Amino acid sequence: MELPYVGRMESEPTLFELFKGIRPMARTIEEHPATVSTWKRVGRIPAEKQPHVLAVGQRLGLPITAEHVVFPLGREAASVFTDLAVSPVAVACDPKAGLQRKDIP
Repeated sequence: MELPYVGRMESEPTLFELFKGIRPMARTIEEHPATVSTWKRVGRIPAEKQPHVLAVGQRLGLPITAEHVVFPLGREAASVFTDLAVSPVAVACDPKAGLQRKDIP
């Protein structure tokens, strides 16, 4: 599935740009280039891979934040991939378990 072009003007670089491309990123995080290419195509990094990508990027001194691995193509692009609203501000979970929703399995 080919995704529509999402134009960016003077915005944050994507995660893939921070790693200088798909192949350099794949080599650095020890993943197959086709895997990283798929992540870029779908605009999402699997949740179980996100901590590793973040840790490797930070270890290399790249200006990578958790937001980069959650929104690898940027927040603006996230709306192309999902019908969920993208919050313009950072989201934090309430650490008190009693306040979390219990109706979700």
